[in-house]
Amino acid sequence: MDHISRCLLWTVGVVLAAGCAAPKPLTLTGTFGHARHFCAVGDLQRTSALEFWRERNDRERRLVVAALAREQPAFLVSLGDLVFDGASDQHWGRLDRLLTPIRRANIALWPVPGNHEYWGPNSRALRNYFARFPHLRGRHHYVLRLGTLALVMTDSNHKDLGKRRWGAQLAWYRQTLKQLDADPTVRGVLVLQHHPAYTNSTVTQDEAHIKRMLVPPFVAAQKTLAMISGHVHSYERFFRGGKTFIISGGGGGPRVKLAQGAKRRHRDDRYPGPALRQFNFLCFHPEAQGLRVVVHGLRKGGQRFAPLETFTLPLPR
Repeated sequence: MDHISRCLLWTVGVVLAAGCAAPKPLTLTGTFGHARHFCAVGDLQRTSALEFWRERNDRERRLVVAALAREQPAFLVSLGDLVFDGASDQHWGRLDRLLTPIRRANIALWPVPGNHEYWGPNSRALRNYFARFPHLRGRHHYVLRLGTLALVMTDSNHKDLGKRRWGAQLAWYRQTLKQLDADPTVRGVLVLQHHPAYTNSTVTQDEAHIKRMLVPPFVAAQKTLAMISGHVHSYERFFRGGKTFIISGGGGGPRVKLAQGAKRRHRDDRYPGPALRQFNFLCFHPEAQGLRVVVHGLRKGGQRFAPLETFTLPLPR
C-alpha cells in the first residue's frame, strides 16, 4: 500500500469515528505493512540566509533523508522544525523536494509542530503545515499505535496554541496516559513533542512549561518509556524520575554546542559525547523485553552513518 493510500485509509477511519462533530484527537492503529520498527528525526530545517554566520548543512540534510528512506520504517516521525519559516511557500517547496526519497519509499510521515512551523502569520504557517499532512485533519495532538506500543504526539508550542487550546490538549494528555495505563493491549508508551524538558544546550534553555505540565503526568504513568524531543540541534539522553528523556534534533539544522564539565545544567547525561555532536536520527525496534533504540550518526563532511549508541528501554512488568 503506498503512502497516499495509507493516508486515505486512516483518514476514512477518522471520519467514521468523528462523524460531523468537532475535530477529535486521532488514534491510529495498524501493522504498517511488514516493517516492525519506526524512525524519528528532528529539525530538518535549512539554515536561513539571514543566519549567515551559522553552519550550512544542505548536503547532510540530503544524506539524512536518504538514510531514513533506506531504513524502510513502518512510518517516520518528525520531531518538529521541518522548515525555517512556516509561512514561506518557498521554504515548504524546498522541503517537498528534500523529502522526495521518503515519498518514493512510500513511508508515511507523522509530525509534531515545531516552533518554526508557526513562524510568520500563524494562520498562513499552519495552512502550509496541514496542507502537507492532510491525514492529520487539522489535529495538533494524537496517538499512534504500533503493535503494543503507543506514541502520544503533542504540540508543545503553548504560547502559539493559546490558553484554551493548550488547556484542552493538557487535559487530553493526562487522560490519554491514564487510559493507556489501563489498556491491557498496551505495553509501552512514548511521549513525543518538539520542546525538551532538559538540555545542556548553550543556545536554548530547559523548557519550563514542559517540566511543569507535561513531565509530572509522564513520570507518574506506569507504562511511559521515554519522552522524545527535538529543538536542540544535537543529541542528548537523560534519566530523571526513573524515566528516559531523549533529545534528537540532528536532522540538518545548524548544530549547537552543548555545555561541558562544570557548566552543564544536567550532570546525569547518559551520552557523554563532545560539545558539538553528529547529525542524527533515531530508530525504534520493539522486542519481547523492551524497545531497542539505535541512534544513527553522521559526521560533518562524512558519507556514511554509523551507530552513535544503542540502548534498550525495558518494558514495565
